[in-house]
Amino acid sequence: MEDFLKTVNRKLLYVAGSFLALGLLFLIARASNQTVGASLTFVSGPEIRSNSNLAVPRAAILTFESSARVSTQIEITTGDSRRMLKYGPEKLPRQGLPLIGFCAGLRHEIRVTISDPEGRLTPATAHVDFTAPALPAEVEAFPIIETKRLSSAPMEPGVTIFNPRRRAPVARMSSVQAERFNQGFGLLVALDVAGNVIWFYRSTSRISDFEILRNGNIVFLTQDFRAVEIDLLGNIITEWYAENRPQGAIEGAIPVNTLTFHHDIDELPNGNLLVLGSERKMIPNYFTSEENKQAPRKDQWVMGDEVVEFSRDGKVVWRWKAFEHLDVFRIGYETFSGYWERRGFPGTIDWSHANSIVTLDDESILVNYRYQSAITKIDRKTGDISWIAGEPSGWSRELQPRLLKMKGDAKWFWHQHGPTITPNGTLLLFDNGNFQARPFQEPTPPAQTRSRMVEYSLDQAEGFIQERWSTVIPDDPPVVSFAMGSTQYLPETGNLLAGYGFLLSQDDTRDSTWQTLGQSEVWTRIREYTHDSPPKVVWELTLRARDNDFGLGWNLFGARRIEFFPMSDCGSP
Repeated sequence: MEDFLKTVNRKLLYVAGSFLALGLLFLIARASNQTVGASLTFVSGPEIRSNSNLAVPRAAILTFESSARVSTQIEITTGDSRRMLKYGPEKLPRQGLPLIGFCAGLRHEIRVTISDPEGRLTPATAHVDFTAPALPAEVEAFPIIETKRLSSAPMEPGVTIFNPRRRAPVARMSSVQAERFNQGFGLLVALDVAGNVIWFYRSTSRISDFEILRNGNIVFLTQDFRAVEIDLLGNIITEWYAENRPQGAIEGAIPVNTLTFHHDIDELPNGNLLVLGSERKMIPNYFTSEENKQAPRKDQWVMGDEVVEFSRDGKVVWRWKAFEHLDVFRIGYETFSGYWERRGFPGTIDWSHANSIVTLDDESILVNYRYQSAITKIDRKTGDISWIAGEPSGWSRELQPRLLKMKGDAKWFWHQHGPTITPNGTLLLFDNGNFQARPFQEPTPPAQTRSRMVEYSLDQAEGFIQERWSTVIPDDPPVVSFAMGSTQYLPETGNLLAGYGFLLSQDDTRDSTWQTLGQSEVWTRIREYTHDSPPKVVWELTLRARDNDFGLGWNLFGARRIEFFPMSDCGSP
C-alpha cells in the first residue's frame, strides 16, 4: 500500500509540474504580447508601386503592414529566372522596401514571405505582380548595348556597372550646342550576366567616376563639380560641391574648399572621401604652343591638380598640391586643348591633368597624370613623392632620382588611365597610347597607335618597372582610344576587365590627325580578358548609337564588375 501511494504522489507531482511549465510558457507568451503557435499576418498589402523618382525609372517600392515586427524575403521570378532579396527587421515595410533588378518590359511575379526574427511565429506569404517599363527609345536618351561571350573560359560573376556618355561632334552642331548636349546629360547603367539592363540612373550632368560606398549607396562626380551620394532609388542622400566652382553655391549641399571636383573620388576606411580638386595660378613666361618651341611666351593662367581629403561634413583634413611637387614647365600634348576653358575657366591652360587616385595599404596613394604620361606614388604622411613611373624625359633634377627605370625594350605608356595595384603587387593600367611623344617631338599618328590594357611588375626597392602582360592578341584588329579608359582585376577568376573609353573607327584614324579626331563619330566597348599570354576575350560589350543624322556617338568613362546589385538572369547572353 505504501508503494502504491508513493507512485500516485510521484504522478501527481509530475502532472502538477507539467501544468506549472505550461503556465509559465503562457505567461512568457503573454508578456511578449504573442501567442505560442500563432501565425504572422499581413494587416495591409503587400502593394508594389513604381519608383516616383524618375532618375531611376526601372525600380519599384514594396509596402505592407504586418501583425508583428518581421524580416522580409522577396522572391522575384521572370520566366526561368529567379532571384532573392532579403531585408532584416530594421527595414520597416510600411516605409517601403526598394526593389531593383527588373528586366525591361517583362512581367515579374513577386512572392513576399515574412518571418518572425525570434522564430516564435509561423511565416506568412503573399504574391504581387510588377511589369517593368521599357528602356528609353529616344536616340539621344539611351545607347544600343550588345554583349556576347567569346570564350568558354569562366566569366567573373557579378553585375557590370558603367557610365555611358553621349557625344555630338562639333562639326554637326555649334560648339556651344555640342557642349550643352554633351555635358548636360549623365547615365549610370548596370547589366546582369546575360547583358540585360537591370538598373540605370539619369543625371542632369555628365558623370565621371562613381564608387559603391560601404553603406550600399553610390557616390559619383559630375561635370559641374559636384559629388552626389544617392541610394538605389536615385534619391540624393548627401551632396557636396567644390566651394570655389564657377557655378556658385548649391542650396542644401555641403561646400568643400577647392576649385573643382574632377575625374575621381574614393571612400577611405575612416569614412572620409578623397577627391581630385584643382588650383589655378598665374605662371609668368609660360608656353603658348606645344608644337612650336620658338613660339613667344607670356603670362598664363595654369590649372594644377590637388588631392583633397574631406570629412562628410565638408571639412578638408588633408591636401596635396601638384604645383608644390612637380615641374609646371614640363608639359605634354593637349596642354592647349581647351579642357578647362570648356568647363568655365576662360584662358586657363591644362598642365598636369590628373585623372585618377588610388589608395594603397601602406599609407600611400597613386596619382595618375594623363598629360605628364606619368604616375606618382605619394607618401601621405610626408607628402613626398616615393617614385614616378613614366617616360623619363624632361623631369627636373630634383625628381630624376625618383624615376623608375624600364627593364627590357618595352615601350612606355602614354596618356594613360585607370592605374591600379593588383593583389599580386603588379601595376595595371589602360594605355591609350596617344601621341607617344612630348612637346616638341613629332607625335606618332593615330593610324599607328594601338590602345591596350597593360600590366607591369614593380621592383620598388631597386627602382625598376617591367612589362609582363598586355591585351594585345595576334590578329585582333587594333583600336584607338582617344580618351578615358579603366581597368579592374577580377578576384574570383583572375580575369581582367578593360573599359575602352572613347573609341574611333579604323577609317577615321587612317585619315585623321590628333587635332581632327574630335570630329569623328565614336563608339566604345568593355572587355573581360583571361590572364593568359596571349589572353582570351571572355566577354565583350559594345556601346553604339542608334541610327541618327547628327553624328551622335557614345563612349564611357569607366566600367566595373561588382557583387552589390541583386542578380537577375533575364535570358541567355
